[in-house]
Amino acid sequence: MSGRAERSTVAGVVLAAGTSTRLASEVPKQLLELGGEPLVRRAVHTALASRLLEVVVVLGHDAERVQGALAGLDVRIALNPDFRQGQSTSVRAGLAAISPRASAALFVPADQPGLSSALVDRLIEAHEAGGKEIALPVCQGRRGAPVLFGRPLFGELERLEGDTGGRALLPRFAREIAEVTVDDPLELADVDTLEDLEDLRRLESTLVRARSTPD
Repeated sequence: MSGRAERSTVAGVVLAAGTSTRLASEVPKQLLELGGEPLVRRAVHTALASRLLEVVVVLGHDAERVQGALAGLDVRIALNPDFRQGQSTSVRAGLAAISPRASAALFVPADQPGLSSALVDRLIEAHEAGGKEIALPVCQGRRGAPVLFGRPLFGELERLEGDTGGRALLPRFAREIAEVTVDDPLELADVDTLEDLEDLRRLESTLVRARSTPD
């Protein structure tokens, strides 16, 4: 952790189990590199630099190789043998692995390289300050990730099925949502195709600035 501020009681869950079927690459998306670093390692570094209580990484597809990319990092690994059944299984695996002391879980995509630890902390603060059970970023009117869910909603998350994530709960719990405004769309940009990755590589210096945090 960064030591910049006291840790929160929010656990981080990095979702890195998927098969990346939309990506035309022999290399798993989690291991594609930007700035000489695999996407999954970038995501974990960002999470570790924040106020998160702990960081759990959910692995499934090519788990051994992806875990190897996290060597030396202070994370807990949660293996999801059912990853082919969809994102809901990774959500459950992540929730099962976090500390019982966690008051909430922040689900972090492994393919969002512009995400900053400052935004992670702002989501935590929105949850802490407003008493809302969901916190998420909004940029130019569009909601993005990561998304935080308070412990009272864990049961709802555990009942999700198939290739469904926590966003399925948003319409039902609209009054529990705290929105955090994000000015830079690069913070929320994800990698779905190799073209997306090449675009981000061209903007790499901007991404470095986006991920930096104040001392």
